[in-house]
Amino acid sequence: MYWEAFGVLLVLCVGVRWSGRQPGDSSVSQQATAAFKAFQRNYLLVYMIVMGADWLQGPYVYALYDKYGYDKSQIAYLFIAGFMSSMLFGTVVGSLADKYGRKLLCVIFGVFYSVSCLTKLVNDFNTLLLGRLLSGVATSLLFSSFESWMVAEHKSRGFASSLLSETFSLATFGNGIVAIVAGLVASFVADSFGYVAPFMVSLGLLVLGSILVLGSWTENYGDAQAHASATFSNALNAMRAGLAMLFTQHTAAA
Repeated sequence: MYWEAFGVLLVLCVGVRWSGRQPGDSSVSQQATAAFKAFQRNYLLVYMIVMGADWLQGPYVYALYDKYGYDKSQIAYLFIAGFMSSMLFGTVVGSLADKYGRKLLCVIFGVFYSVSCLTKLVNDFNTLLLGRLLSGVATSLLFSSFESWMVAEHKSRGFASSLLSETFSLATFGNGIVAIVAGLVASFVADSFGYVAPFMVSLGLLVLGSILVLGSWTENYGDAQAHASATFSNALNAMRAGLAMLFTQHTAAA
């Protein structure tokens, strides 16, 4: 039933997207060379794989912790640790990618997220905590390094800037489809093999995505003089200033 409904809705979505093409889209398509199309297909393939790996995990993180016997406060601690890890690392990921290479950080994403999946096999709080910390770092990498690599590579290969919007549009549309498919697959394997199964399927996609990145992507860099410590310090100052402003406004309102 779910798959049939998904198929019908997918056809409708594709039809709506196609009918909603702007008059200028044809001129944009004419600028797309064979080299660009090959580049775009390669990026979208990798992007859909890694996003699928991420979507597979979301629905069953809490369920797995609950099955392992942890109470709500312990589960909350694990979730907060992951969010804090993502927040802190997110302040420096850009400068690290600029200095050491965006391709390298995409591979590190795959390694960290894969290890995080493996920690789900162990019913030990500290091991699961390590997994949450690694997944937090991986999440920051996922939503920064891949797109920044694509944009930098797009420009370095001399493709028309107007073609970037097409790639982003396809990535957004495809990500929605992948999210739905991942949810259905995760539900099926969880019902069939247990709550840890979606993480193992995700692990397979992460390995595949990392292999594709290693084998088909070239490295690109940004500002080699970027300093992660300075970026982190600026981020902390900005957060402190924001919190101070909120506190001042709350006091004034009271």
